[in-house]
Amino acid sequence: MSVTEKCKRLISGALSLILALGMCSGVSVQGHGPVAGTFSGSNAEKTDLFSAHFEKTDAAQVKFDHVAAQGVCAVEPRVDSFVGEFTNYSSDDPVSVNKELTYGSAGETEKALIDGRIATKLCAVSTPGLPLEITFRFSKGIQPKAYYLTGAGDDMRYPERVLSAWKLYGTNDEEAEEWMLLDSHEGVTWQQNNETKMYSFSNSQSYTTFKLVIEKCGNTPTTNPNVIQFSGFGLGEEVKTTGSGEEVNYLYTSLSEGPSYNWAARSGAWSGVSCLHMEGTTTAKAAKNYVVLYDGLDIPVGKNTRLSYLVFPDIGTDYNLSANDPNYAYDFEYTSMHSAIDLEFSDGTRLSNYKAIDQYGNVVSPAAQGEARVMATNNWLQISTKLSTDPELDGKTITKVLAGFEKNDATPGKDISVYFDDVEIFEQADPTVENLADYVNILRGTYSTGNAPARGLNVPIVATPFGFNYWVPTTDGSTDNTPYAYSGAEARFKGIKISHVASNWIGESGTYYFSADSTTTDYSALRNAIQNRGSVFSHENEIAKPYYYGVTLNADDAAAPNVKVEVTPTEHAAVLRFTFPAGSATCNIMFDPVNERSRSIIEFNADKTEFYTTSEKKANGQTTMHIVGQFSQAPVAWHSAGEGSMGMFQFAPNKNEETVIEMKVATSFISKAQAQHALLMEIAGDEGFDKVQAKALKIWNDTLGSIEVVGGSYHERVTFYSNLYRAFVYPTSLAENTGTNEQPHWQHYSPYTRKVVDGQFVYNNGFWDTFRTAWPLYSIVAPEKATQLLDGLIQHYREQGWIPRWIAPAGTDCMVGTNSDNIFADALNRGVTFDVEAAYASALRNGSVYSVNNRENSYSGRAHMDGMVFRGYVPQDGVTGGWGGEEFNFSWSMEGSGTDFAIASMAKYLRDEAELGSEAWQKYNDEYLYFTARATNYVHLFNESMGGWFRAKKSDGTWLQTDEQFDPTAQGYGYCEDNAYNYAFPPYDGQGLANLYGMARDRDGQTALGDKLDEAYSAVGTANPGSWTGHKENWEGRDAKQGQIHMTNQPAHHIPYMYLYTDRPWRTAEFVRDTLDRLFVGEEVGQGYLGDDDNGELSAWYVLSSMGLYPLTNGNGVTAIGTPLFEKVTIHRDDGHTITISAPGVSRENKYVQSLSVNGVSQTAAYLSAEVLKSERVTLDFEMGSTPSNTWGMSEDNMPPSITEGTGRPQLLVDHTKTEVSKVEEGGGNEDTIATNAINTEKLFNNKAHDANGYASWDGRENGYLIYHFSSPIQISMYTLTSWDAEHSPKAWKFYGSMNGEIWTELDARSNQSFAWDINPTDGGDKYTRPFAISEKNQAGYSYYKIEFENAGQEIYLAELELLGGEFAGATKEALLAAIQEVERLTQANYAPESWNALQTVLESAKIVHEKEAATHEEIGAAISALSNAVSSLVRLKPAAEKIEAVSAEIASAGVKYESTKNATGEVEGTVSNLGGLTPGSYVGYRCVDFDIPKGSFSTIILTYAEKNNDADVENSKVTVHLDNLNSEPIAEFVHIEGTGNEWNTFRELTADLKQKGITGVHDVYLKFHGATKPVMNLHSLIFGVDDTQAVIAADLKHLSGDKTMVGIGDKLEYTLTAEEGFELPDTIVIVMDGKTLGEGEYTYSKETGTIVIEQVTGNICISAEASSSHEHSWSNEWSKNETHHWHACSGCDEKNDVGTHTPGAAATEKDPQTCTVCGYIIAPATGHIHHTTTLVPAVEATCVDMGHRAYYTCSGCSKLFANENATEELTEADVTPKTDPTNHVGGTEIRDAKDATYTEEGYTGDTYCLGCGNKIAEGHAIPKLTPAPTPVLPVIPSKPAQLPFNPNAGSNVSKFPFADVPSDSWYYSSVKAAWENGLIDGVTANEFKPNATLTVAQTIKLAAALHQLDRTGEVSLKNSGANWYDSYVNYAVVNGIIEKDYANYTKAQMNAPVTRGEFVHIFHGAESDYKAVNQVADNAIPDVKLGDKCADEIYAFYRAGILTGSDKQGTFNPDSTIVRSEVAAILLRMYDASTRVQFTLK
Repeated sequence: MSVTEKCKRLISGALSLILALGMCSGVSVQGHGPVAGTFSGSNAEKTDLFSAHFEKTDAAQVKFDHVAAQGVCAVEPRVDSFVGEFTNYSSDDPVSVNKELTYGSAGETEKALIDGRIATKLCAVSTPGLPLEITFRFSKGIQPKAYYLTGAGDDMRYPERVLSAWKLYGTNDEEAEEWMLLDSHEGVTWQQNNETKMYSFSNSQSYTTFKLVIEKCGNTPTTNPNVIQFSGFGLGEEVKTTGSGEEVNYLYTSLSEGPSYNWAARSGAWSGVSCLHMEGTTTAKAAKNYVVLYDGLDIPVGKNTRLSYLVFPDIGTDYNLSANDPNYAYDFEYTSMHSAIDLEFSDGTRLSNYKAIDQYGNVVSPAAQGEARVMATNNWLQISTKLSTDPELDGKTITKVLAGFEKNDATPGKDISVYFDDVEIFEQADPTVENLADYVNILRGTYSTGNAPARGLNVPIVATPFGFNYWVPTTDGSTDNTPYAYSGAEARFKGIKISHVASNWIGESGTYYFSADSTTTDYSALRNAIQNRGSVFSHENEIAKPYYYGVTLNADDAAAPNVKVEVTPTEHAAVLRFTFPAGSATCNIMFDPVNERSRSIIEFNADKTEFYTTSEKKANGQTTMHIVGQFSQAPVAWHSAGEGSMGMFQFAPNKNEETVIEMKVATSFISKAQAQHALLMEIAGDEGFDKVQAKALKIWNDTLGSIEVVGGSYHERVTFYSNLYRAFVYPTSLAENTGTNEQPHWQHYSPYTRKVVDGQFVYNNGFWDTFRTAWPLYSIVAPEKATQLLDGLIQHYREQGWIPRWIAPAGTDCMVGTNSDNIFADALNRGVTFDVEAAYASALRNGSVYSVNNRENSYSGRAHMDGMVFRGYVPQDGVTGGWGGEEFNFSWSMEGSGTDFAIASMAKYLRDEAELGSEAWQKYNDEYLYFTARATNYVHLFNESMGGWFRAKKSDGTWLQTDEQFDPTAQGYGYCEDNAYNYAFPPYDGQGLANLYGMARDRDGQTALGDKLDEAYSAVGTANPGSWTGHKENWEGRDAKQGQIHMTNQPAHHIPYMYLYTDRPWRTAEFVRDTLDRLFVGEEVGQGYLGDDDNGELSAWYVLSSMGLYPLTNGNGVTAIGTPLFEKVTIHRDDGHTITISAPGVSRENKYVQSLSVNGVSQTAAYLSAEVLKSERVTLDFEMGSTPSNTWGMSEDNMPPSITEGTGRPQLLVDHTKTEVSKVEEGGGNEDTIATNAINTEKLFNNKAHDANGYASWDGRENGYLIYHFSSPIQISMYTLTSWDAEHSPKAWKFYGSMNGEIWTELDARSNQSFAWDINPTDGGDKYTRPFAISEKNQAGYSYYKIEFENAGQEIYLAELELLGGEFAGATKEALLAAIQEVERLTQANYAPESWNALQTVLESAKIVHEKEAATHEEIGAAISALSNAVSSLVRLKPAAEKIEAVSAEIASAGVKYESTKNATGEVEGTVSNLGGLTPGSYVGYRCVDFDIPKGSFSTIILTYAEKNNDADVENSKVTVHLDNLNSEPIAEFVHIEGTGNEWNTFRELTADLKQKGITGVHDVYLKFHGATKPVMNLHSLIFGVDDTQAVIAADLKHLSGDKTMVGIGDKLEYTLTAEEGFELPDTIVIVMDGKTLGEGEYTYSKETGTIVIEQVTGNICISAEASSSHEHSWSNEWSKNETHHWHACSGCDEKNDVGTHTPGAAATEKDPQTCTVCGYIIAPATGHIHHTTTLVPAVEATCVDMGHRAYYTCSGCSKLFANENATEELTEADVTPKTDPTNHVGGTEIRDAKDATYTEEGYTGDTYCLGCGNKIAEGHAIPKLTPAPTPVLPVIPSKPAQLPFNPNAGSNVSKFPFADVPSDSWYYSSVKAAWENGLIDGVTANEFKPNATLTVAQTIKLAAALHQLDRTGEVSLKNSGANWYDSYVNYAVVNGIIEKDYANYTKAQMNAPVTRGEFVHIFHGAESDYKAVNQVADNAIPDVKLGDKCADEIYAFYRAGILTGSDKQGTFNPDSTIVRSEVAAILLRMYDASTRVQFTLK
């Protein structure tokens, strides 16, 4: 935007501000209210030190002192100010209109014109008619000379509504109608929303009454607009102009009424009517601007001094979701965000010079705030900082407040526009939070309005977790779905609402509103009072928690001043409390059902203390909601509003004290009696508000306490627990307890059967959203609650046979994919218990049955099941049905792969639970194999071009869009709610995905996938609505500032974790942390999200990701590892299990995982198996660092599991039958045939489960059979049968294979088969596809397959039969030859040269493969596939003289839509295909239009188009036509395009002359559309007209030129050739005329003159000739060559001789390239090693007696050996030759030559020998001679030395206890310290103890041996020695009887395994002998150790001796779990020092 243009906008904005300030005197203006404090929900006292709200009433007025500026400029505007506004309006009837109007909503009346608020407006709808007279009356005469009009906030979106012509009159006698015309205007245009226009006029007289007559709106000729709107009118004394209007070298800073365009909330200032605006333009790279706003301050900075302000980075213009270019004016450099409020201190330094951070951890300076990228364009955000976060600021003195901008890498010419409001400096201590529930802010996500870029789109819900009712404060009664808007025009309290809201997009049921009123005493007109209620309140006076909501209304509120309204919930009830101030006029409680008011009823008892009412708000099967209640005191009266239960209960007020009324309310969808029952059960009679609140608080504390976090900032804890609350609010329960609290009986009203039935029932969930994160979170954290929720989910299946995709409460048709399948599979694999069989049946039905989605209801099952099962994908054309119609068929396909993965996972689980070989096992195994194969169907939609993309396909197998058309940023075109970037990374088969990208990019898969991810994150984040216009998701994704990855919406939520499948897994940490840090901000102002939260799914993403966990492969229970946010997280599961996640030192910098220990065992894998998190006690110990690890997660083995293994392309299972196959008596021949005794067999192979024309059938007179003959052998691994109905489905059959059709081999046999569903056999069995796997041993390549039914006497109907095999199972040379021959039959003239040449290259390669003797199936299959793709990519020529359908455009700009218009009229009848969205700036292109015709010249172009009359922009519209590129000169223009009819269904022709004549050849044709704002047209077709009087002369001349291009048909042609210099005219020429080559006598040619003469021209002419060189050619002997041709070149000119295409030689090998056999050109380089399939040869452990070898891989394509699966590290034979390992001894050991010591001789401990090999493995040592006793008594060996032995750790070193990971406040600190000081245990490293690491068996034996030796000798002399480090300790322990000899035979694996607690005691028991009992422990008193159990005697001895105490008060021991080092230290100390043992009693 130029400085001049900006000046215009500045002037307009400043005018509006001055006007608004002038109007605010004496008028209450409702705004957002200032933000309270720094903290969300802070409970610390706040002391204000300074505040600036930029209002006229501020104590301190702003100054604008520019103190620093460079690299910026602005224009000081000339400002018109409105002076002396008259506000003395008449009190009786100040404003009225001359006719009855219908208003847009409550409050949008003519009174809004004089209320002083730009946020309100007059909005007259329903065609009010013109002229409209508005009369304004004053209390006394005024003499105005100026007036203003202010437009509405959405004028630019609805320009037809704005005023364009009017007259202003004045009078003193309204009744006499003597009006004086004062001013008039017409043709007025408006430039922006809320624009104010000021006018001066001459006037010398006073008037009391004025009339504004509106005569016209918009710029259309109609006098009857649908809507009239504007927001303000006023009369005043004059319009005064100030300001220079000149450019200045700083940013212009001024007071403003605020931004006109706020994408998520209302426009205007944050609070009040004005704010600060700073704007201008950058002029240099280093750009900055600082302006002093306030000075003279003297504010000392203390420990708790804080700065807070609001900031709004402005885009500077308006555009809506349907705009032509949604990126217009969007700044991807985020220039305006480099802005902040700054402070200056008394020493001259500024806040921006220091490192104080805001609540999000970002430095508070303009530059740092911009770099932090937390702000969102066109959104307010609060920034707050505690100044002492930089300690250097403590003690300074604040003297100035500034606004600053600073960007050191600015682009000159960038606009800057930023608003500030509510700057505050205050003292406030950090908050103290005693209850986890008080971290929660339920208002997060309410700063959102409908289909605008959302900040959560949440409802503030007060409820119990997964409750029955939601109790919702409302501020916007006009919409049920978003009842609370944190800011906006309706920011007034409407009441507390009973809600069951599903989401903004789905709707409500069961609603009722309660509110308060203390001023209404006239009850005769209640309807308006209740309907238009809305009390002003400040967020400062609002508390919003899960367990409580309370608000105190403003003191100046007109309806309920200072009244307090509160609510606290139970599951089915609540208590509301209304507190009225002393002296209130009355106390009224309002009742309003809002919806279906007239149908609701109200009843009450005699004293009105109890009431009953109903809600008739029903949706999706919901029924009447019964509401009962009790008042704490009797009302005075009930006043009805005259419509149902709408009215007020009146209570008597107290004059001298508050009146407090409590109202208990309960609801039921079953009955009134059940509501009363619920009230009695859940709220005891003596329980009031406070007790119920306390119970609700405890419920939420317990629920939120399931996850305990340590560390993190206050903002992060608020975000974490607020998100955990939001995740645990949904789904909603419909179950009601009809029993008692002690013996509950759960029932519900079924939305399906419309009856009361037993069981749990949940709803309000859209599984496309929640399956990704919310449901896995329930399974991980609350598995027992998940059991209940899943049972409530399965109930949908029990009641109606399907589980809908969206439940609210019955199904609703929304979103794609049956993702309940994933929910069940993931929960099952995570160990949650539920009705697995029913859940699996529901999933199997979704994946196997042609769905009712195509019949009775639209919400159940998968769409498109009649064909997707067989084709492998849903075509994007011609397949309708299912949510989204054709729009999202691609997404239906991709979701299908994911849900098939889940079904396979469930089938495997059930198979493994079944008896091996049983019928159940076989069925589950069939389904496991089948759905696993189907899960790779995503491959069908992978297009390798352009680096690889997943793209929509059409039914013929071609891509929906060509590469030229395809734009990966565009929404729509098959992509549900996103674009190709965000659908590029399906998560279920990460290895297969990597392999696909590797093949597309010719590199290894991990690198290719990493590159693809990097490209997506680094792409420009442009928002592109594509074909899905009018939606906000692409806008939200753009504001995430993560390239084209849209973490604001579900399709992208897994994408950061896909880096775990790449060579750069650390990038997961980078993008997860970036998302956690930036996309969940703004909770202080009702934000907290970027995008929709969607039933807590986005919240659950945050909770899981902040714990370092993510369910990436959702469905198999595997959990991916990301990066923890908190230092410690403890999950207290509701089944008693715990998961502890520790990440010491984690931070924004230390986000990279360096290592991970799981239960003490180190692992490098970047995932956790399902089994890990099922353990009773799980510990995850992270080591974090500031740089990526080069080991953790880096190998392929570390990647999460995938379907695909190895590096090959994911293998598809495909049906090898053909759709068109001949039926014969007997099979055979070179074509596929069938032989059968069935009829209609073509139905079996048409890829349709549901064919309206019937099915194949066998009549049952004999056994039915079908033989399928393949033209070449194919190996079939599975077959499917699709039933037509259950009754006629087959029960038993056999399946055979044969090579010759005579000798048959039985491959499979089945009996007792059923195609019916248990839930509803008569309905469930139809169109059911069942798979049947052939065992591997029976699989072979057969030419004939036969199925033979055992159906004598029974008719069989089948819809489909498939014979499934590997993708290349039919890849034979015969098939390849057939494909080659099919290509060779094509005609070159029909296709564009480029695509034809590409096909020929592929054809040549295919021929080489065909000729290769040893070609593999994979090579042949790849050649066939390449031919098919090349044929599909052929571009057919479009004859210019024939009609070209508009929808055939291969190239189109974003927003162009492919449409079909029904009932068209005009030139084209019937249903018309056309292109829509042809708005100004759009374009379309048509490839390869052929302008070569035999006769005539193209002279015109004709468009067939439609244009709605009202949208026609005749003045500005234009279409230009271009050849070959959009920038070429137009060859034709259509201007002033007129409308064709009243709707878009009337098509007419429009003709334009071609500017360029004689066009020939093949060209691309482009149409570009021009205009102002309106659509230019809808285009049906185009065609070029021919002038048959003119012939075109086309010349194919070499080194020649001609002199003509056109000639008249019938005329004589004289044409002259001229040779280039150095060349001579040719001897002969060739002339083709009218398609015929002319012979001698039909023309003359003179070589001397070059003249050609044709006596009579009959058609178009082509002259071909080549001049000869005038010199002697000298041809080189060497070949010249390029990529395609070779030739001999002339040394004297550029002529070429012997030109030919390359002749490919033998295919490239590892060492030799493929070359041209003629010239030697290298066509393809040597391949290097090519491997086909690598096979692992597992390692064999070598021992001292047995030979072994390392693991290695063999390659099927060569004889080489490799160390890795990718075959990149070659091995030699020597590397894998088996050999023994002399150090790995087996077979046990034996002590030889041992000798006891005597009094005269030394002894010998003996040498240790291996019993396996016989070799000595350890030498013994001498034993000293015995010393005789001094007295003749037996020696006494003390059990322990008299005192502790000297220890180097003791004494002076005690103060240097080295282990930093043993906190001094931990329970084990003293034990570890004492054990270390006494030498009993040491650290893992010098400074690391690892208290949570587990102990191995070998380590346990070492400790026991050392303790024994220390106890006996006072020292430990044992050392690591022997073949294994532990051998010396094992030998010692065996010799001394500590352990049994069996331990000496343990393998390494056994020794290195974690020791169990029971085995630990067993080993240690032998190390000591002093087990004196000090405790009374009764037999069998230990809960999990009973006498007789293994090790029971030793365990009880340790308990009784005080060495063990148990893990809880009951003394539980957990003998089978592992033991950690901290526990070992305590036990060691107690064993060694008896004084440390613990005394207790256990009975």
